[in-house]
Amino acid sequence: MTQPRKPGRAKWKNIVSTALFLILLGLLAWYVYTHWDEMSRLLQLSPQTIVILLALGLLSCIINCLYHLLILKTFRLKLSLTDWMGVVCVTDSMAYVLPMRADLVFSATYYKRVKGLAYTKSVAITAGNAVFGVAFSLLQILIALLCMGLIDRQWPTILWALLAAGTAFMALFLWLSLRAEGRLRKKLDKYKLVRDVITGFNALLRNRWLLWRLLLCMIAGNLVRLFINMVCFQAAGLPINLYEALFYSSVSWLASVVAIVPGNVGLRESIMGAATLALGAMFSEGVASSLLNRVTMMFVYIAMGLIFAVPVLRRFNRGKGHLNHNEEPEGSELYSPETVGIENNGV
Repeated sequence: MTQPRKPGRAKWKNIVSTALFLILLGLLAWYVYTHWDEMSRLLQLSPQTIVILLALGLLSCIINCLYHLLILKTFRLKLSLTDWMGVVCVTDSMAYVLPMRADLVFSATYYKRVKGLAYTKSVAITAGNAVFGVAFSLLQILIALLCMGLIDRQWPTILWALLAAGTAFMALFLWLSLRAEGRLRKKLDKYKLVRDVITGFNALLRNRWLLWRLLLCMIAGNLVRLFINMVCFQAAGLPINLYEALFYSSVSWLASVVAIVPGNVGLRESIMGAATLALGAMFSEGVASSLLNRVTMMFVYIAMGLIFAVPVLRRFNRGKGHLNHNEEPEGSELYSPETVGIENNGV
């Protein structure tokens, strides 16, 4: 049975995350103020640009919801539009304002209370799917850097070194995951986070039906993010081509995998600024593009979240959730090592 989290420890983490969020938000506001000449152009967007950004943002939201629907279908749950699209929109809007991934806690609690899906399953599918997304993003960065080198004759040493480090980490993880079902499994049982990640990732590799569908969905989502980044960089005064957009969209996604503060505000902007700086552009152009991207997606998810907020909360409050942590709903045999799905915090 899953051990309950200590209230004091959780409270301490929330306090640290909230304090860090306020500090980073203040630093971001200070940076925008001191670089207002570059940032002010974001307030001069044409109506056409705004419509394109919102349309692409809505399309990205829909693909993200379909991605989660594919995962939930592996448990043979009876789902309404509120259960999959509504929950995703509400929880993703929560992620922009609540610390310590409280959105994932709400999502896991919703499916436990309303559908009887055990907490342990929600944890595993969330943790394991992050690895799938990281591997996919590293592959995209490799393709983008090769295009920059072969076409533009630009071989940024720092970026190649970081890619090599990320690839080495993934290779180590794959080695651990393949050995985790043998003697190493008992040793990893005491490291809950590592165990959950490996369990979810291994299960995804075995479920080929789900793997290929999630891959197609992820490709579609990344294409949409790629075009969003092209529009955002254009608005920030730095036109970029397709492979540069592929690089920036992958870096932006990686910067949001581990949410230290709500929405990783300030951190993602800093990483995007450093990425543009490494490619010979201005730090402020990366920050401005990331800000416009953030505002676009925030507007879309908060608007969609408000639409679904009442039906989601109504179903959540009606949920009984009498099952204990180890009980499984009908069809939960699909959570066997051969068939479990992996969830992501956005494709």
